[in-house]
Amino acid sequence: MKTKLKLIQAISAIGVGLMLTTGAFANELVNGDFELNPPTSGFGNHLDHSIAPWVLGSGNGSNVIRTNQGVNSTGQGPRKDASAAVSGTIRHYLDIYNGNNDFYQTFTATCNGEATFGGYFSTRANQGGTASVTLRNGTGTNGSVVGQSNLVNLPGGTSATDPWTRVSYTSPVVAGSTYSLVIKMDNQMNFDEAFVKVKGCNYGLGPVKPGEVIGQVGPVIIDFEDVVLPVPVDNCCPPINEQSIARQLTPVFQPGGGSNSNYRLNFSATSQFNNQNQNYLNYVNSMQPPINALISTWRIYDKAPGALGSPVPTSGGWGTQIEEFFTTYHITNPISHGNTSSNYSMKPNHWYRVQVGTYFNGNNKFFPKKCESSDYWVNWQVGNKSAGSSGSFVISDGKKELARIQSEPRSIPMKAVPMKRR
Repeated sequence: MKTKLKLIQAISAIGVGLMLTTGAFANELVNGDFELNPPTSGFGNHLDHSIAPWVLGSGNGSNVIRTNQGVNSTGQGPRKDASAAVSGTIRHYLDIYNGNNDFYQTFTATCNGEATFGGYFSTRANQGGTASVTLRNGTGTNGSVVGQSNLVNLPGGTSATDPWTRVSYTSPVVAGSTYSLVIKMDNQMNFDEAFVKVKGCNYGLGPVKPGEVIGQVGPVIIDFEDVVLPVPVDNCCPPINEQSIARQLTPVFQPGGGSNSNYRLNFSATSQFNNQNQNYLNYVNSMQPPINALISTWRIYDKAPGALGSPVPTSGGWGTQIEEFFTTYHITNPISHGNTSSNYSMKPNHWYRVQVGTYFNGNNKFFPKKCESSDYWVNWQVGNKSAGSSGSFVISDGKKELARIQSEPRSIPMKAVPMKRR
């Protein structure tokens, strides 16, 4: 079978160790990239904007810098954040304004292991700057140091365009113990993409043991026949395929409107899907270090009417684009999902074509062109209540039905039942 062959290729090329050790460990921090509740307008400085759950020390205030990745000026700091997101993407990073301060975030280690921690620094106003990165016991800035305090010194240069500098350090941590990552910066430094990853901890599922991979429920012994989302390598496509997509797309109906109302499309990524994509990116990054982000752009096109039981449209053309959203995996801050359409603009009894375009940061190339794009057809087909027929959410690849969710005909919002594979 196709999936079995792909998995054999992956293991023969890179060994089981890739799936266990190449960075598929969760970031223990929240808002390490300062993208949680960011400022919503204006570029450059946003003084005293919240950076929760980060906590500021007793020094000067936070300054969250809003960028669109090089298009507009951000004042004295870099015109791009450290994420390598494409030009025009709204992103953010942190400065301490008019002085210095320390700030910290607390986490509890989920297993014993070696913690890798750090982030990215850059300068301001073309001047050199100084910072430190420290892992401390307990909550706050005054706990005993775990390992050592790590100094960061950057020379002056051209702050607007100089690349961000990544720093990374290691210290052992103990399961169940509380730690704080403490960053201290002077007035000429910025910070972004913070991370703490504990080797052996994987998305709350506990330590990974040799010979295991992470599935949707928990660690399982490798069984070729059971693995449905392979990790392609050696110039294969990323693991975004019809099996994974079909199990993660569902309709969400307009509040109060019932199952006959307009709906939006929800892509709810499973932990297995996230792990597979992150592992794939980690492998590609090990081969080509400039590649550090795997990005998917989802575009939804209004295709054609399609009542219950109607065939998939075969007419040419994409139709009219009505929505766009993104899914991103990154080396330092693994998962950032804009993973659902936002508007209730999709109509029942209407076919839509969903195009998924996948690419790397900076237009870097790795996989063949055939892997760059895939598309699916979706349709919420409303049943005839008087005839007693049920409604169905259908996913197709344009030739055959991939999956179908059925619902009893009623006016309240649909309660989805488990998908049946076709």
